[in-house]
Amino acid sequence: MLSFMRKNAKSWIIKVLFGIIIIVFVFFYGFSGTRNKKESVLASVGNKKITIADYQEEYKNQLQFYRSIYQGQITDEMIRQMGLKQKALENLIDREVLLQEAERLNIHASLEEIRRAIMESPVFQENGVFSQKNYERALRYYGLSLADYEQSQGKGLIIKKLQDLVKGAARVSEKELWERFLFENEKVTVDYLVASPDQIKEKPQVSEQEIDAYYKKHAEEFRRPEMVKCSYIVFSPKAFEDKVVVQSVDLKALYQMDTDRFVEPKKVKARHILLKLAKTDPPEKEQVVKKRAEELLQRLKNGEDFAKLAAQHSEDPGSAEKGGDLGYFKQGDMVKPFEEAAFALNPGELSGLVRTPYGFHILRVEDVKESRTKPFEEVRSVLEQEVRQEEAKKIAREEASRAFNRLFKSKDIEDYAQKNNLPLKQTDFFAFGKSPEDSEGNNAFSEAAFTAGKGEFAPIFGLQQNYVLLKVVDKKDSAIPPVQEVAEAIRSTIEREKKSALAKQRAEEILKQLKAGTTDWAAAVKDNRFEIKTIKDITRQGAFIPELGNAPALKDAVFKLSKEKPYPDSAIETDKGVVIVKFKERTVPGQDEFQKQKDRLEKQVVQMKKEELFNQFLDHLKANTEIRVDRKLLAME
Repeated sequence: MLSFMRKNAKSWIIKVLFGIIIIVFVFFYGFSGTRNKKESVLASVGNKKITIADYQEEYKNQLQFYRSIYQGQITDEMIRQMGLKQKALENLIDREVLLQEAERLNIHASLEEIRRAIMESPVFQENGVFSQKNYERALRYYGLSLADYEQSQGKGLIIKKLQDLVKGAARVSEKELWERFLFENEKVTVDYLVASPDQIKEKPQVSEQEIDAYYKKHAEEFRRPEMVKCSYIVFSPKAFEDKVVVQSVDLKALYQMDTDRFVEPKKVKARHILLKLAKTDPPEKEQVVKKRAEELLQRLKNGEDFAKLAAQHSEDPGSAEKGGDLGYFKQGDMVKPFEEAAFALNPGELSGLVRTPYGFHILRVEDVKESRTKPFEEVRSVLEQEVRQEEAKKIAREEASRAFNRLFKSKDIEDYAQKNNLPLKQTDFFAFGKSPEDSEGNNAFSEAAFTAGKGEFAPIFGLQQNYVLLKVVDKKDSAIPPVQEVAEAIRSTIEREKKSALAKQRAEEILKQLKAGTTDWAAAVKDNRFEIKTIKDITRQGAFIPELGNAPALKDAVFKLSKEKPYPDSAIETDKGVVIVKFKERTVPGQDEFQKQKDRLEKQVVQMKKEELFNQFLDHLKANTEIRVDRKLLAME
């Protein structure tokens, strides 16, 4: 019980308030704690050493960052594809290179600047004001000293100053803006036809020699992964909840430890009338709308029914039909000017005109619920259920561990399940990540199954809210099947490749005739029974074309076409087959449109150039800094 109380005194508030700390700070700045440092040197940047402990801490922080982004749904394969281990080392090297350059340039961060940055961080604020209590709680939760954290943030500020210095040199020319404008806005429309392998009716011949040759060349592609077959018992905390006895005195102690959790904020119930006005509307329209709002306000002051006027005149579709009723809301639920007006009124009072980004509002407060702390009896059932669930989880874990210890010698999971009236589940053979209990982003079942040998038990592991006792019944090693087992699959692949080659040859012959003038587009289509299709308004952005899939080569080719050169140099292979395109028209917006977009383009291009400039600067620093990495040591991590 006490362990539950200690655990949740942290988690209930701290995790909610400060979970975002990892996202805000760790990803770039990192933590600089010195607990349990392993002194093995993984890399050096100049005369600065990067230890294995530094690397492990950075990798852990990176992993935590991405888990927060993907809400825990991150797999080993995703980690591998993102190159997270290499990225962690690169971050450490980049950070050190930048800090050394900042030191050379005499760039520093004062204690005042560091503390101001911390105080201005929303992470540590409460109702918009820095909270020392929240700050200290957060540091305790993550096991950080104030000095460590401030040192870390100081390094972050120094790097930011250096970044700002470098990025401040970014400039953009009129020519570059025009080129970006064309990149985004120039459009080409083409007709096209597809020579598909499916159009080749004759079945290509495939010899046994070709199958054997393909098998030898691509044998690894047919490799079957290691597979296991398991029996397992699931220990669900739900099954043990009835065994938990919850003491009232414990619940009261838990309530007293965390009363902040049960505070209900002040709430206001209000009606409003909205007359919409966009930020981009001209001043003349604002005056017209404001006058209408003033007239409505006067009618309300004269005693007309608010709900009736709201139903007739409010332009808020969500509340107009309800007479402008917004229900109860707390601070933070509404935009600032609206909120300030509402919380300044007493029940029955009418506001003046309130201007927000949505337009002009008129409010009337119907009721106010003052902030209160829910009494113990009101939340007793919630606390009792939480304690019951937590204690049941502990019992489930203990029961699973007891079963594991008893079966360590006998290995007879079937007999144990039968004698203890526990449902025994069994799998068929499955590869890693393909078990019936695995889910996207959570391969805990596979991870356990593939760590144990045949006939052995995996250590007890958690699965969702349960605990699992798992025995590996059988295993199949990874193997390449004999050619006889995959011969038909190989035959189909070779047939498809031959048909694709014939389709490509056919398309190239037609394109050659079109370019030579020995046939025209209509005749080529008719003679070969093609269907003409049109792709309208192709832009340079992205590689995907809805009709043809991912087709970067096609996009590149169409922007080289014109009336004078209507056909590409060669037929183009796409996901749908081999394509011949014919230029139809090009759309280039003029200077008027360019001037409308110029400000946006300038901001966009300047930002791109800032990033490009900084990356070049960083690459230059790294090229001129002695950087050494122990690749063997890295491979072991």
